[in-house]
Amino acid sequence: MIPLTELLSRFKNITNTEKSKKEIICREIKNTIGIDIDVEKIKISRNTILLKVEPIIKTEILLKKQELIKRIKSIRETSYFSEVT
Repeated sequence: MIPLTELLSRFKNITNTEKSKKEIICREIKNTIGIDIDVEKIKISRNTILLKVEPIIKTEILLKKQELIKRIKSIRETSYFSEVT
């Protein structure tokens, strides 16, 4: 019988990958717009980035949306962002 920890070990990187995606998004928003967003305020669902922030921040992000998408896609670590639109 295989120990439970061995079975669950393949799922360790799933949360790390999700967290690293969110950290990259936070960093690029900071670099592009100059606004700090907490990682906890970001959710990724079906290649869509959902932000739990004030409407004024969302508006600023929407104004720079194409630039942000371009920057996020250009990062090698984020090949899993290829579908973001």
